[in-house]
Amino acid sequence: MVSHDDDKLDFGKLQKELEKAVEQDEKYWRENDAKIRAVTTQKVATYQEFKDLVAACHLKPLEKGDDIERMISANQIWNSAIQNKSYPQISSKTAPAAVQVEMQSPKSGQDFARDWQHRYKTQEQRYAYLMFTGADHLAKIFKTEVSFGLLGDILAALTPFPEEDCETVINILSSIRGSSRFNLSLRFLNTKEKDTCSQLFQRLVKVVEHKGLVHLNMKLLSLQASFNS
Repeated sequence: MVSHDDDKLDFGKLQKELEKAVEQDEKYWRENDAKIRAVTTQKVATYQEFKDLVAACHLKPLEKGDDIERMISANQIWNSAIQNKSYPQISSKTAPAAVQVEMQSPKSGQDFARDWQHRYKTQEQRYAYLMFTGADHLAKIFKTEVSFGLLGDILAALTPFPEEDCETVINILSSIRGSSRFNLSLRFLNTKEKDTCSQLFQRLVKVVEHKGLVHLNMKLLSLQASFNS
């Protein structure tokens, strides 16, 4: 008779691993919550004050009635479905070779949307088109609105950004947020596009922290609050 003792699960060990994972997840969201409060409600004056607030976040959690908690809870729901997903990162060395399409600066949001749909169809081409157009010009052509259905595609194209483009991506997102009908565009994002948005900001946060880009922290957290509202 074959013994199956070796096949038995160690439930005690599994329980400890689960508790550790839950604790780490709670710590991450507690700190993330404190960061967003620092930007949206606390109005901290210096980066040191910002760091102190995050360090003490476990001492003063948000109240249940806080609007910002509702926002964070929604953000947690979006993130829970994609925590195990990953996007292949675009290589800054191979991207130009993969584009192979002559680019022209769009004169309007309509021109951008037309070329986006008919000329630039691969992820690499669309990413290159965003970089070519630049944050400043995007702010001009998207001043009134981002064409219907375009925001989700832009978020998907930006998500595998090369780490060296981190600041440019943040500036592009800032330009999009400046659109007069930005909040309306957000409302039309479907579940998959919201997941992509969360994945993009997770990558941005990690890259900013990894590279020590302190000067981008406040701007990134403000953008994260806007896109996840």
